[in-house]
Parts: sequence; structure tokens; C-alpha cells
Amino acid sequence: MPKYQAQPPRGDRPLAILGISDVVVLEGEPDVPVTRHEVSAWGRWVRDVQIPDGAADGIRRLAARYEIVWASEWGHNAHTAFAAALGLPDDPWPFLPVQFDKLETIRAYAGELPWVWIDGPVVDLHEPDAVEDGVLVRVDPRRGLAGVDLGAVDDAMDRLMARMRAGKEDA
Repeated sequence: MPKYQAQPPRGDRPLAILGISDVVVLEGEPDVPVTRHEVSAWGRWVRDVQIPDGAADGIRRLAARYEIVWASEWGHNAHTAFAAALGLPDDPWPFLPVQFDKLETIRAYAGELPWVWIDGPVVDLHEPDAVEDGVLVRVDPRRGLAGVDLGAVDDAMDRLMARMRAGKEDA
């Protein structure tokens, strides 16, 4: 069986790489209103999850500007499992087949495209301030995406894109 390769980015927008745990699904005691959802992928399994009430709106807002890509332990199940709960489009967004050490996979996938990675307190980044080639957003696992200031994310992306343009002009 050939190894899965993520659908390549379209290249017309910045990428928003989204984790699921701590971002869309809150595992611990939440600090924001949540709704319990029963999710399933292709009817093969069912799981009850708690999703922050603002997550669907946040994802719609991100999708208006960014190309969304999943990067989580949910793998190919992410889009299908959360489509109804989050109001996702019928065509699944691509996913990166990575659960740990995501940064290098994200960089390789993004190539020259600007990217923002929104995820929980990940273990593979010991110096998050050292990330200069993208925007890193670590969510509070009690708030998930509902606790993220998406205006600040857009501002950080605008600054990244300006640096990238200036770097190309200097080359």
C-alpha cells in the first residue's frame, strides 16, 4: 500500500494548520461554554466530545482567509468526524499524517507559503519564540479555539507576509 501524501496546498492563500485536541475538542474541565457532540467517521466508531461553543464560528472565520489543513491524531477522520458539529464543507480539507514532531512536517508541506499553526501546548516545541517562518498559536486547553483572538492571528499573519515580501525583494 502506498504511503499517504497530503493533497498539496492550492497556493492562493496562507495556510491555517489546526490541531483537534485542545483546539476543537476539550478533554479536561472547560473554562468556556461547550456543547457535547457525538462524532463518528463513516459510522465505524462513535465518540462523545465537548466542543467550545465558539469553535465553529472561529473555524468559519479562519476558512474565509486561510486554507485549512488538519494536523492531529485524528488524521483522515478529522474532517468527516467534525463536519456536522462544526458545519464544515462537504469536500474534506487536507490533513497531515502527523501526531508528534509536527513542525518539520508543517514546514515541508507549506513550502514558501505563509502558515499559522493553531494547536494545544505541543511537546515538540521547546522554544516557541524561535519560530520565525510561521505563526504559532498555542491554545489554552480549557478554552480551545474559543479562547483565540483571531484578529491577533490575522495581524501576526500580516506581519509574517510583509517580512516574507521584504525578504524576496532583498534577494
